[in-house]
Amino acid sequence: MLSSESSSQILSALAEVVGERYLLTKPSQQFAYVQGMLDVAVTSVLAVIIPQSLVALWRAINICATADVIIIAQAANTGLTGGSTPFGAYDRDVVVISMQALAGIYLLNDAKDAIALPAASLQQLESMLAPLGRGPHSVLGSSCVGASIIGGVCNNSGGMLLQRGPAYTQMALFARRNESGKFELINHLGIELGEQPEEMLINLEQGQFVDKAEPASIAKKCSNHQYQSKVRDCDASTPARFNNDTDGLYEASGSAGKLIVFAVRVATFAQNEQEQTYYVSSNDDTALTKLRQQWLKSKLELPILAEYMHRDYNKVTLRYGRDTCLSMLKLSANHIGRMYRLKAKIGYYLHKWHLPKTLPDNILQLVCHFLPEALPKPLRTQAMDYKYHLIIKVGNRHHSNQHNNNHYHNTNNEESTTRANIDNIQAAAAFLQAHAKQYPLALHTCSTTEAKKLLVFRSAATAAMFRYYDLNHHKFGELLSTDIALPRNAQDWDEVLPKSLQQQVKETFYLGHFFCYVMHQDYLLHSGIEAKTFKQQLLNFYNQRHIEYPAEHNVGHMYPAKPPLYAFYKQLDPTNSLNPGIGQTTKRKYWQ
Repeated sequence: MLSSESSSQILSALAEVVGERYLLTKPSQQFAYVQGMLDVAVTSVLAVIIPQSLVALWRAINICATADVIIIAQAANTGLTGGSTPFGAYDRDVVVISMQALAGIYLLNDAKDAIALPAASLQQLESMLAPLGRGPHSVLGSSCVGASIIGGVCNNSGGMLLQRGPAYTQMALFARRNESGKFELINHLGIELGEQPEEMLINLEQGQFVDKAEPASIAKKCSNHQYQSKVRDCDASTPARFNNDTDGLYEASGSAGKLIVFAVRVATFAQNEQEQTYYVSSNDDTALTKLRQQWLKSKLELPILAEYMHRDYNKVTLRYGRDTCLSMLKLSANHIGRMYRLKAKIGYYLHKWHLPKTLPDNILQLVCHFLPEALPKPLRTQAMDYKYHLIIKVGNRHHSNQHNNNHYHNTNNEESTTRANIDNIQAAAAFLQAHAKQYPLALHTCSTTEAKKLLVFRSAATAAMFRYYDLNHHKFGELLSTDIALPRNAQDWDEVLPKSLQQQVKETFYLGHFFCYVMHQDYLLHSGIEAKTFKQQLLNFYNQRHIEYPAEHNVGHMYPAKPPLYAFYKQLDPTNSLNPGIGQTTKRKYWQ
């Protein structure tokens, strides 16, 4: 660890680069950056810095490299597995670098692809693309608001949008700390930026560059263009997507903080001319199993999304998610992001003054009683009358838009052209109506307003469950959340725990991306049950079912990095100075 004199020197050097205002050394200043979504003990760090330019970021990481301190780079700090915050003890001092000031998006190729800087969010890209009839890789998800584009790529985030697969690109600008401990800047964006690092970063930030990449090469490099055929193979004994899958690992993609990523180039997608959402519910799990299998094997285009929620999740979201639903409907992502950061600062002072940490949630829950219901009455009734629920959205595109999307996704052009001439909404409605005659299920065709509220309801579910637990924690032991990928041919998606595990769990909550077979599962344990021991028993049960984990939230500090992912991390960061310990790996220098 650094001596007092050395610490003062590096802090002075960092202050000169980023400015005194953006060098945070007090615990009260640092709290929102060193405490993530995981409720764990806060780890002390030397400093949190917030560079105001890409050049300042480059200079700061080189100061850190010279001083041999650990760097934990952080985009929006919205991860659920602790992957962008310090965790436990380290063998060197730690500097957390928040990228929140480094926003910027450049549209290229008639907006068919985009270059995103570190703080650029999915919502910002969505707003830019909407008037142009295009959209980003992902949309607002259940786990966070204000998620960054680069964060999604670095964590192979999957999300709701079934046709687009996990976030992935082979085109990025990043700094890698090599074996000698020096940072080298690597430009794989396909644009001409200059020769020297600072010249390159200035040109990028100011939008002064020449696009040198061919559209044909961009098509395959900027997205996971093979995912549609992969998810359709529902007889395969392996999952469609998971974080330890080597198919998703390439430089910045899946790097999880092992590189300093300055920019990524990602594909955009043609918007639909029309969309229709269906709410499908049943008390028979076989009805949904067969629906998934038959749809994936049919000539129907894949749905835009096919989201699953169990009735227990509906129940807590209806009661504890009203304010979250309303804020998502009424406020921008930037406003909601500021609210989360304010809540984190309030949490620091509640802890400091020994006040209940649930005080903000108690107040918000009181307010909820005066807010409108999260769902319209017909949807509320259906949500509670049935055990299993799917939200299925389908869409029709202009034929020209269909062609543009094929350019980025489909490898079978003949099949794509055939599907372009089909009314996907009409075909999906006919399929669902026929399925409803064969199996016991309820089918509701949503209005535009109902569809919007239903998707917001799905997105608010995780936050509602966390509040339910926090406000009723005296009734439970610990909370354990998992993020798993089932084999594509699995029949047992409606989990039945062995008796030895059942007796340790008081309540379970299940939801997920159903056609992908990616499930998010929350276990509220009985008092006195040790979560660490239960988790290992649960993971052993997953192993018996050939389940991969995690599916899309990345390993963070909750899951072990399996050998291929471990080798990838080691290749990217040979000195183990960037986010060491990720994936429960060693934190020691040079991976000792």
